[in-house]
Amino acid sequence: MTLSKYEYSMELLAAMVCKTIADWKKSSPIAAFDSFIKSKTAKMLFDDRTAFWCNGPDYIADEYERECSASAT
Repeated sequence: MTLSKYEYSMELLAAMVCKTIADWKKSSPIAAFDSFIKSKTAKMLFDDRTAFWCNGPDYIADEYERECSASAT
């Protein structure tokens, strides 16, 4: 299976976001990936209609943190 350049960008960004989240939370990248991939933020990232993948990994990680904070309250 060949990924399009957009799919490749989305997957690369997801990996970068998970690394950022793991660093912030002092957790493993696997735990960060498991949490992130189930989030609404990840769904937005992998929905090519939103063009959310045009943002950088820190922006996407911040959005994920906002999502987590909102669901905790």
